[in-house]
Amino acid sequence: MHEFDYLAQLPGEEREQNWIRMRLGTLSVREGIILAAAAQADPPENAVQAINRLQSLDEYTVCLNAGSYEALGRCYLINDTAMPMDALAFADLEAVGRQYEDRHPGLFIGSYYVQYPETTPQPVYRRGMALPADDGWSVKVKLASPAVPEGVWLCLPGPLEDDYEDTMEEVLALRELRVKRWDECALVDARCVLPGAGDLMAQYSGNVADLLYDGVQLGYVLEQKGQGSPHFMERYAAALALEGCHDLRLALDISQNLNCYDWMQRADLEESGRCKLLDAGMTEEQIRASGIDLAGYKAHLLGKEGYTPTADGWGYIRRNANEFYYQFSTPAQPQEEPGMTMQ
Repeated sequence: MHEFDYLAQLPGEEREQNWIRMRLGTLSVREGIILAAAAQADPPENAVQAINRLQSLDEYTVCLNAGSYEALGRCYLINDTAMPMDALAFADLEAVGRQYEDRHPGLFIGSYYVQYPETTPQPVYRRGMALPADDGWSVKVKLASPAVPEGVWLCLPGPLEDDYEDTMEEVLALRELRVKRWDECALVDARCVLPGAGDLMAQYSGNVADLLYDGVQLGYVLEQKGQGSPHFMERYAAALALEGCHDLRLALDISQNLNCYDWMQRADLEESGRCKLLDAGMTEEQIRASGIDLAGYKAHLLGKEGYTPTADGWGYIRRNANEFYYQFSTPAQPQEEPGMTMQ
């Protein structure tokens, strides 16, 4: 893996340098390959530029087995054309690779070719702004192998690229660890972007394959955002908090059962309170004349109906009577009352 500690020492504010240091602390294999190319192509001169490089890594493309012009040409012909395999020996692979570089500029990093974005990534951070959130992932795990005992980080940002195939992140991590299967690896550390996912190390007891599978599923959930439903993340976070969720498997089940919850956002309280009074027979003029706190009135009604306020102040939530279906987790067993033990 490449060394990037110097990025945290570039001129900048202490908070910026600390952000860079923490981000580098969980840099995945794929991200390290890309950052090596990005930093060589346009070396950052200060902490602001370094942060923006780190925030743009997903805009680059890594080509496997393409560490030379000849290898790049072969990679292109195999993956992007219909050339028969037995015709490759007669192709000028180096020329093809150079032509590919002309069309898709990039840089060779080890046995990979890192392709630059078609357009220059726009800065997402400027001095004086709040530091960007490192949230473009679902689960990060640090894995070690006999060949690489210090371990490497693997970032799961989304769903599988193809059924039963590993993501690019996973392929690169396996290569770096010099193993072929996850059961050859030891789980060193694990983190989830959801606070409600709890202690992943304790939940999975070193079962790397299961953790990676569930992390990919969570990535899919976060990417889809409830098929684009409004305020998905606010509702999902409220449901996790309502259930007191501290388990990734339960978090996945909650994401599949959001129809089991009713919500109302705080921004709608005033209008909903007005409608409630109109339904009761009051007129608009009477409502205005009464000076009633419409939002407070509606919040009072929601409390009587079993709603609780969300911790972030977004709104109110309650569990409804819809059946909750378990796919990933196991439903909690009801505790026996004292004196009810079986003989």
